[in-house]
Amino acid sequence: MSWRNIVFASRLAAAAIAALAIAYWLELQEPQWAILTVYLLTQSSTGAALAKGSFRFLGTIAASAYALTAVKLFSQDPLLLVGSAMVWVFACYYGAARASNFTAYGFMLAGFTGLLVTFQGAANPGGAWLVAVDRVSEISIGIACATLAGALVLPDHAGTQLRGLMASTFRALADHCALSLRAATGGQALIDERRTILPQLVKFDALRSYTRFEAPEMRADAAAMDEVTREFLAVLAAARGLHLRLAALQEGGTALPEPLTAALEPTILALGRIGADPAMPGDPARVRADLTGVRRQLAGLARSIQGMSDGLPLGARADAILVCRQATGMLRDLSLLLLAQQAVFRHSRQRSTPRHAAAASSHPTALLQGTRAALALMIFCAFWHATQWDQGIAGITGLALMNYQCVNTDDPARLGWPYLRAVVAACFCAYFTIAFIYPWLEGFQTLAAFLFLVLLPAGLLIGTPGYARSAGTFTIFYVAAAATGNVFTPDPLTFANFCFGLVFGMFVCLMVARLVPATARGPRRRAVRHTLCVLLPQAANGERAPSQVAREITHLLGALLPQLSLARAGHDRLLRGLLACASSARELGRLRQVATDPSLPEPARRAIEGGLQRLAALFAAWPSSAPSEAAPSGTVPPDAARDALAGMWLALEADDCRPGSRAAGLVVEAATCLRFLEDRLMRDHAFRDFASLDGRLL
Repeated sequence: MSWRNIVFASRLAAAAIAALAIAYWLELQEPQWAILTVYLLTQSSTGAALAKGSFRFLGTIAASAYALTAVKLFSQDPLLLVGSAMVWVFACYYGAARASNFTAYGFMLAGFTGLLVTFQGAANPGGAWLVAVDRVSEISIGIACATLAGALVLPDHAGTQLRGLMASTFRALADHCALSLRAATGGQALIDERRTILPQLVKFDALRSYTRFEAPEMRADAAAMDEVTREFLAVLAAARGLHLRLAALQEGGTALPEPLTAALEPTILALGRIGADPAMPGDPARVRADLTGVRRQLAGLARSIQGMSDGLPLGARADAILVCRQATGMLRDLSLLLLAQQAVFRHSRQRSTPRHAAAASSHPTALLQGTRAALALMIFCAFWHATQWDQGIAGITGLALMNYQCVNTDDPARLGWPYLRAVVAACFCAYFTIAFIYPWLEGFQTLAAFLFLVLLPAGLLIGTPGYARSAGTFTIFYVAAAATGNVFTPDPLTFANFCFGLVFGMFVCLMVARLVPATARGPRRRAVRHTLCVLLPQAANGERAPSQVAREITHLLGALLPQLSLARAGHDRLLRGLLACASSARELGRLRQVATDPSLPEPARRAIEGGLQRLAALFAAWPSSAPSEAAPSGTVPPDAARDALAGMWLALEADDCRPGSRAAGLVVEAATCLRFLEDRLMRDHAFRDFASLDGRLL
């Protein structure tokens, strides 16, 4: 009930009533489409509303052009008419699955509008042109009213929202890093906090795309936004690996050296200050200075521990240096993230080319999406023809609307059933309104007053995140059903038949979607296979720079992130496994660099090179790994990995290097890398098991 939400709801209601009044004044056939469009364009920012309105208009124009052509050519041949509609629906929903954000919305709107205008026009070919013109006019009126209201009354720009979201997410990430430095933090607490941060990251790309419809100073650079996503995931990967090492030391009863414990506390305090400072975005230089100060302290401590020869065995030194190095890397990545965020709104003459949309489905999945939509249309048209049902167009409307809900989702029922329930509730309320309230209203003024009283609380619910989806669906269908034409001619039986047809069409589409699953599991499987079988062996063999390999893994994860539901066990394990792979690639590359240093003793060099070759072969052979009790099919065999690590470790312990020499430092460096890899291969269940995720979990 905040004043901003009240203004938001009032603005929506006023724009909707104004759109309805203009449609009445122009005597359009279905004025409810004008008020419906206002609520369909409900967005949190001006840029988003402009983006959605623009693609809705383009989709409507394209659909009307197709429909008029189809009616002209095929109105006398039902088979050709339905066949052309199936081809159109397939093309639109294939495009929707391959696109993202409001580009996908434009494709879906074209598919939806094309069906309605085609079948309405085919029922009366002489009036098809009028149906198309009215539909374009009604939607254009709704777009204009919604956009004008959003631009004049408390405008909120997507660029402003993106800046605020990046700042708040950076502070949350700083808190997450501080939490990871506390060994006593439970693993579940870290997972829960990561699950609250990652959904904000998914919003970055959408908000960035909306800024293209705003003033130049509000527009965000696509390549810089991609860099923000990669650095964000790099920080999460470093924080996760660091906490796993600290937790393992605590569980094993191993105490960190006192200087390291003392150095970690200022780091935790510095990160806590950043997370608690709302003014942080206004002074990024100070934030970077704070991070640089604690990072230098940890780096100096790591060098001093590396030079120790007495008092600390090799394993203890490796543990301490690993903690220092991971904390230093996490702070460095956090500083780079801050720099990347500052570059998002810096515009150069040479514009960067944005990457492919992260939320887009793969080609096979998009083919299935388009085929499923066309198949649902064919089944319903066959039923319509067999029964000669007089509400077939209502069913086509419901089918097209449910198709809209089933695109780009692995589980249509999760969105489809709540959507169907909201539509049923809206139909009942609209029937009550038409039967018992409208007969008492006289003139547009009383109708407008009644609609405002209804739409104001609906707008308040739409402006409340927990109720936005269900309230928006209910309001859209309520105004579509209850907003009548210029002349009030109530016909309860016809209205009930229309509602039944609408719901039945939705039900048919939902059943087809359940029977023909079109999921994004393929890209996820390919990401796992490519990471394990190609990228990690490349890092281990020194074929590519470890930073490049880690960057590619985070890029893969960034592309998959919008498709992941972290509440599902398989998706969460996939996320954690890819984060672990990104950090492991750096350690594999660092170990390879140590092996190529001529100062390293020859026995240690041979052991490390042989061990890395064995690990690379294990990763590359993952799909054909023989199943056993210790290593189920599809996992990296733990015994073989343990033997490879143990052989390298024994060779390092056997080398008697002069304290303080270059060789002694390289031995400690290699031992530190092995400690990290041991954590991943022996203790990190997500890293060991995510490769074996079956199709249902993925």
